[in-house]
Amino acid sequence: MSNPLHRTLVAVLALSLVATPTGYAQPSVTVPAATPVPLSFSTRLDSSAVREGEAVTFTVASDVVADRHIVIRKGAHAQGLVVSVTPPGIFGRNARVHIAFVQTVAVDGLPVKLAPVDVTPSNLRDTRDTAGAAGASVAGLILLGPVGVAAGALVRGGHVTVPAGAIAVSSTLSQFQVKVQ
Repeated sequence: MSNPLHRTLVAVLALSLVATPTGYAQPSVTVPAATPVPLSFSTRLDSSAVREGEAVTFTVASDVVADRHIVIRKGAHAQGLVVSVTPPGIFGRNARVHIAFVQTVAVDGLPVKLAPVDVTPSNLRDTRDTAGAAGASVAGLILLGPVGVAAGALVRGGHVTVPAGAIAVSSTLSQFQVKVQ
């Protein structure tokens, strides 16, 4: 069995086994920075009750797609941390909750850092409340002088309450690679 043809076949077969990869590499997709990520609040959030340092949980509200591939799945868990709560103020300034360190998971299981989410009444409805207070102050100044400005200062802004299921849009903080199937 030391036939030259047989040795050549064995050598070719051995070479093909060594040169053939054991698996195919998964393709990867580059996800650009600032790619929008819609987040659904998992629980109710109230600016009058939430405190700095509390965790806020979300789920991703819809699939996030880059280069025709799903890179973050709808329903993926996301979490952030309340870093500041600004109470309502004078002249109709409404409350604000700033949620930072927001993170979710890509389809390949790696963490994805997201931009902070600011929660204000103007994010949830029209800004007429603040404009009305400012307008009252200006009209008061014109009609009533300094007393009118003081009247505008008495117009207080409101707290913000976000129901579970409400949508906020964050975005990816930086470009990253995701292995897709």
